[in-house]
Amino acid sequence: MMMRNAFALAVTLVLPTELAGYALHHAHAAGQTQAAQQYELARGAGETRAECVGQIRIGPGITVMDLETTRTDSDDARISLRGTRDSVVCEAILHPAMQPVLGRSVVQFHNGTTVPLAQVLRQILEAGKQPRMPQTMRSTALDKIHVHTLHAVAVYEGTAVHPTSHPIETPQGIIHLTVESTRKPVTLFLMSYYPVDWRVSAAPGARIGSVILRGYYRQTIRGLDNTVPINLASAEDDRWEEMFPRTLVTSRDGLLDFKAYVRSMVGVEPATVQSIYTGNSMVIDGKTTLEFPAPIEAPITQPVVFKSDHESSARFRGRKMMSPDRLTVGYGMSGASTESIATVPHSKGRWYAEFIIHAGAANAVPDSWTNVGIRSTANESGGLTSHDGQLAYGVKRYLRNVGGLRDNDVIGLAMDLTRGHLYVRHNGVWVGGSPDSGHAILQIVTDRQYVVAVEVGSPGGDYTKTDTWTGNFGSTPFRHLIPQGFEPYGGVRPK
Repeated sequence: MMMRNAFALAVTLVLPTELAGYALHHAHAAGQTQAAQQYELARGAGETRAECVGQIRIGPGITVMDLETTRTDSDDARISLRGTRDSVVCEAILHPAMQPVLGRSVVQFHNGTTVPLAQVLRQILEAGKQPRMPQTMRSTALDKIHVHTLHAVAVYEGTAVHPTSHPIETPQGIIHLTVESTRKPVTLFLMSYYPVDWRVSAAPGARIGSVILRGYYRQTIRGLDNTVPINLASAEDDRWEEMFPRTLVTSRDGLLDFKAYVRSMVGVEPATVQSIYTGNSMVIDGKTTLEFPAPIEAPITQPVVFKSDHESSARFRGRKMMSPDRLTVGYGMSGASTESIATVPHSKGRWYAEFIIHAGAANAVPDSWTNVGIRSTANESGGLTSHDGQLAYGVKRYLRNVGGLRDNDVIGLAMDLTRGHLYVRHNGVWVGGSPDSGHAILQIVTDRQYVVAVEVGSPGGDYTKTDTWTGNFGSTPFRHLIPQGFEPYGGVRPK
């Protein structure tokens, strides 16, 4: 999930949910702020980056024939003035989740005429399409699938069928999967972000009883006996409710979340899990599986402060989003909201921290995206919005019965990670129960590593304003008495 500066695949590998989550984040925001957003493209303007949501205004003396478009990576598009370096890079506009936004956005020329943005980008949209291999197997309903010993494979992509130097929209790949001899029938759970044609070979003595295929894009499979039942689902087929929010398993918490996701779907956890970025030839031998050590609560040697992936984006746009002491954070000038997290996570113990909100809007009501809470460090796309398989606990919604979040409010978070309890304090008053009562407002999943997180929105879509959060992890006295039995979030760890 998966950031904009790391979006170019030539620079770094980007996790699938960061790709999808980023585009969906912008698509959601576009519905709220489209009318207020405009972007300029004129001679001498240089290169700018934008979401291209709403309207791109073209400077004087420029016609549609002066524009040329290129795909900068699989999801970004550059609109340039021919023969110049003046351009606007539309971030994530080519991602499938952004199609509704693309359909509502226009390019307006200086003489008042408008052209749909999709028409301007038509050439690269058409060039980015790739024929898919047909699915040769019929899908069987999941409740009709008999699940045997389960072995899972989760990848981002397969080896490209038609390698090309030009990025394409949905590069379909091939993965050759060998299943070695098994004592009993096995069920294969195969998942990829990009479309993959899974080529299965069963060694002598191997018995494949059933297959479950999942992917953001539609998957295909061949090499199986026609009697093997297969269940197919993809987000491309509007089966969002059956998708795990990421297709790479890269951490212990991610592995636990993945196993829980599979268990909730079919009733059993996978006996083995393999996960790599690009699949080529893989083997199911019943023994090879991911293993991660349990997290260690190491001593804190530096003050706990905020960090954010959006800092570079804010600096690129000439904006500071973080105070010198890194305890006050604002909007990072990208997307609907900016997430900042504490520099230290916790996996056990009882911890307390406080946060003060400063509303950037004139009416002193924080933006709807502004929130505070905790989330699992395995959530690669970040954010305090909980999705299936992503553990995120934003607390703003629990403040509605006590007047909601207002300017200068103090929010206290008391997290008991051993028992799985999260307590919320609003201006000194516990909401839904105090730690002494044992009635937590939120039950959280235990045996995970969590980090405190804040989200900051831009009020009313006005990018010149921002809400801010000021965090106190224990470096100064708290506004309200720390609950008995809890330690400051940035203090001494329990023995």
